[in-house]
Amino acid sequence: MVVHPSPPTDVPSLIEAYRHELTSLVNTCDGLRGSEWDVPTQCPGWTVHDHVAHVVHLEDYLSGSDHPAGGEDIRVGDPEHVRNDFGVWIEQGVRARRSVPPEALLAELRTLVEVRTANLYDLDPTLETPVRHVMDQETTFEELARLRLCDIWTHEQDIRHAVDRPGSLDGPGAAQWTSWVLAALPRVVLRRVRPEPGTTVIVESTGPVTGRAGVRIDVDSDGQPVAHELFSGHAESTEDGHGVHDEATPEQVTTISLSTDSLARRAAGRVSTQDTAHQVHGDEDLAARVLDALSLTP
Repeated sequence: MVVHPSPPTDVPSLIEAYRHELTSLVNTCDGLRGSEWDVPTQCPGWTVHDHVAHVVHLEDYLSGSDHPAGGEDIRVGDPEHVRNDFGVWIEQGVRARRSVPPEALLAELRTLVEVRTANLYDLDPTLETPVRHVMDQETTFEELARLRLCDIWTHEQDIRHAVDRPGSLDGPGAAQWTSWVLAALPRVVLRRVRPEPGTTVIVESTGPVTGRAGVRIDVDSDGQPVAHELFSGHAESTEDGHGVHDEATPEQVTTISLSTDSLARRAAGRVSTQDTAHQVHGDEDLAARVLDALSLTP
């Protein structure tokens, strides 16, 4: 699988990409009218203001602050979009800043761009350096940076769609998110879609970030389904065991083509398959099942 432009690969490029995505979010919100901060977005239950509050909360917390800001007891209740303990934790962070005026919230985000960048450079991490993660957990610097690239970029796109300011579809966040979605295809098709052995599915991101991923479903020597990743430069299965490498007939190949934006919105669960612009060559019912399953946010 090749994605172009490719996501960052080393520590300096990950830090600069992190800074780029935070700065891009600031620039997206700079100049928003007062009423636009209250516009609902494709992320259920959240306004534009809530998305910025979410990013500010996480970046502040990852910098070492307590959760939620100020330590007050914040009751979330049972909104439909909060489905687990992690969702409660995230919602508390948003609600802690819900009353903060937009100008002050954006000023805090601007400050955090500098604070987070300085902290990461001062840390002088390797890819495997342990760093603070959400809910008092730890992860590696690489995992955190890639997660933050995807999260910040996705919420920026939520805001851009809500206020009709399209853009930022070819930067490092877009590249990282596209790469992750395409890399997940073999697992998603094998475990969630479960098509007949001999089926091949290809998903293409047509741009601005371009990439292609494919999977062929076969069976191993015990008759169990296995997924073989295509376009990877090797023939290893994504599951244990040795698969049967039969060539798929044209009738068994289904190709789904869609833009970077459409792929991102569907994979983030922001729009339904029915509302996702895409083209299919092959089995349209199978393509719909794949897109239904290709929702990667909890």
